[in-house]
Amino acid sequence: MFRNYLITAWRNIIKNGIFSVINIFGLAIGLMSCILIMLFVEQETGFDSWLTDKDRLVRMHTAYSMPNQEPFNTVRSAGSMMEAIRDFAKNEIEDGVRFIQFNMTIQQDGHAFSEQITMVDGSFFNIFDLPFAFGAKASSFNKPMDLVISEKLAHKYFGRTNVVGETLTVCCIAGKTATLPITGVIKTLPDATHLNTNILVYLQPSLFAENDGTLNTWTSLNVYTYFKLNQNIKLKQLQDRINYWINNESPLVEMLPRIFGTLSTDKKVTDFLKLKLMPVPKLHLEAKRHAGNLGDLTPMGDGNMIKTFVLVAALVLLIACINFMNLSTAKASKRAREVAMRKVLGASRTQVAIQFLGEAIALVLLSLLFSLVAVELILPFYNQLIGKELTLDLFNDLPLLFTLLLISICVGIGAGLYPALYLSHFKPGHILKSSKNVESASSAKLRTLLVIFQFSISIILVISTLVVYSQTIFSNNIDVGYQHDNKLILNIARTGDNLTSLKQELLNLPEVTSLVYSSESPTQDNENNNNFKLLETHSNGVANQNIVINYHNMGYGFFEAYKVKPLAGRLFNKEYGSDSIIPIQESENKVGKASVILNESALKKFGFTHAQDAIGKTLETDEGGKQHLTIIGVIPDIYFRSIKFGVRASIYTLNPSRFRVANISFKTDNVPALMLQIENIWKRNIPMQPISFEFLNEMMKAQYHDELTTAQLFLIFSLLAIVVACLGLFGLSAFTVERRTKEIGIRKVMGASVKDIVSLLLWQFSQPVMIANMIAWPIATYMMLSWLEAFPYRIDTLWLIPMCLSVGLLSLMIAWLTVGLNASRVARKNPIYSLRYE
Repeated sequence: MFRNYLITAWRNIIKNGIFSVINIFGLAIGLMSCILIMLFVEQETGFDSWLTDKDRLVRMHTAYSMPNQEPFNTVRSAGSMMEAIRDFAKNEIEDGVRFIQFNMTIQQDGHAFSEQITMVDGSFFNIFDLPFAFGAKASSFNKPMDLVISEKLAHKYFGRTNVVGETLTVCCIAGKTATLPITGVIKTLPDATHLNTNILVYLQPSLFAENDGTLNTWTSLNVYTYFKLNQNIKLKQLQDRINYWINNESPLVEMLPRIFGTLSTDKKVTDFLKLKLMPVPKLHLEAKRHAGNLGDLTPMGDGNMIKTFVLVAALVLLIACINFMNLSTAKASKRAREVAMRKVLGASRTQVAIQFLGEAIALVLLSLLFSLVAVELILPFYNQLIGKELTLDLFNDLPLLFTLLLISICVGIGAGLYPALYLSHFKPGHILKSSKNVESASSAKLRTLLVIFQFSISIILVISTLVVYSQTIFSNNIDVGYQHDNKLILNIARTGDNLTSLKQELLNLPEVTSLVYSSESPTQDNENNNNFKLLETHSNGVANQNIVINYHNMGYGFFEAYKVKPLAGRLFNKEYGSDSIIPIQESENKVGKASVILNESALKKFGFTHAQDAIGKTLETDEGGKQHLTIIGVIPDIYFRSIKFGVRASIYTLNPSRFRVANISFKTDNVPALMLQIENIWKRNIPMQPISFEFLNEMMKAQYHDELTTAQLFLIFSLLAIVVACLGLFGLSAFTVERRTKEIGIRKVMGASVKDIVSLLLWQFSQPVMIANMIAWPIATYMMLSWLEAFPYRIDTLWLIPMCLSVGLLSLMIAWLTVGLNASRVARKNPIYSLRYE
């Protein structure tokens, strides 16, 4: 019997070749899309799930709600917080650790390499139980400046992994080259981790003694703080304990009134400062909502994007499943006589039902096989697009294997359920004496509704893709307020005394038009906030009030190089001799004098209506010691950071001790040759530090990498959804034309032209597509308007109207093309063949 079922199934597949191909490959496309997205989601949601005691690990984030300032969120925290909270909440916290991450130069065998180093407290391995290849956590951090590296780094510098006892020379720690002993080698960590731990250094606090903004601070946020909870302690218990400490026993109780002015009696410290805890396994996907515009240890994921693509995968697979079920049930309705004959020959209803279910499941499993082959072929290109290293290894990923098998069986059962239950109940006598076609009006209506549903989903996906792409292009092309072409950003953080000769040689190149310094370049917008107080009174009365504002340090000629012109006053100029900040030590008991430039938003913060009114006024701050800064100029608001974060109030000072980058302007068509010259000059002047540079235009594009990747993925899966929907429409139109072959022949005999017949069928299939557009347009518009609200500057929402109309017209054209191919083929036939059709 089983052999007979297999033979019948195979013959049915061959007999209905076009429908079998559409069924198999349509569903294969849907399953392929689902698998690709599942692989991505599986990795993204599995970050740090391998860590020991992962449920007890949390990280502390910081959120400031400063008066007259937009809320500031970051995944970092102040350096003094960890020890104070750990000691206060001993009942809740087992231990804590701080991370400080920065780039350093490794000098090995006469060569220099740039590496990212993470300095951590000695308690690191009490919290993160990382696997050791050589050495052990008990002996790796015996003293400050001990070094633990990864197997990958050991291979890079020594060609082997057992390097315990070797040393690495690092430049520069506290301004000096240091040779550090390697006391342990950790195994290569999984890709799905937010920890970037190729080089771990046991933190020595004395190295930061002269920098109060790193460890010895309650307000500057430059470290990452982690805690390990005691057994059976919930995150909320620790959160409540921290909130109590902040409001009642922390130094911030006395500090904030000095920063913000006297607090009203109904205000608590937590109204201005919140320390938020987040479980480590959730960091990759959820930390983004706490991060503001500052990054994490590694690139962050996006939980909302994951949910979106899970939905997209489900919708594409649903479209494919609808196709499969539509065509399966449509063709099954023509097998009524076969069912009747089987029952006459003794087959039971159960046996007939099992046959139809088995055929459907077999087709689905065949589709799954083709989809797996397609995934293996496409995966390298997919990885390149999303920047991942995903692999398909079903035998080592049993959850994914069982999920795919379960989906396949469910789809097979769903597709075979109609013929299995409906057709198998017919009485043979009724079927054999009437018609072999038992297609009912209700079945046809159901298929029409499913076609409407398919095209509604496809149209929503395409409109969403157009909006995402348009917003990304808009963001990349918006006028940022400065000239950004032909700009090279060179990292000069550790150039030392060689900076003067380096600058001179670079300026001697005929292609280099200018070289100016700054604390950061556009797009490198670090969150630097400080108190600024306007000393003179004026009509709007904001004098002698501390206002917290973001500030940048720019060198002479910076604004000229970026073609930024003042609205009033002047820019920094060496000829005046008084613009630069000269750091003042507290022991000197005096006030420094320097100059400052404001942008328009900062101008409004201090209550000025006109730019000229601010010129000559004085701001007081403690940047470089107590300083009185004369306002010499006001510039327009410029997008120093991504437009995703908008424009904010900013103050620009000139403090050479803060300079970290050189902004090089150039003019040449032969950029590779210029880069070679710059690299050679760098090597002559700074041989033991690798050059680090980026083109500003590339840095600006990188700000929208996530949005561009999202748009590209949307485009790919939207196109796949349309392809699958059109395959289904093609199959249904072929089935309809096949059923109406005799009707078409009679119409031709009665005088109907090919055009009349094609138009009739086109109109029949255009109706569900038009209805799908009417359903999809308002849904897509609502979704995209909600998405666009996250952008302070966005495309004109009126563009949604032509987008919807264009997608609607495109969907109709695709439907006409799909149906027209089948209709015209049959309509051109000689009526005699149509009338003979059985």
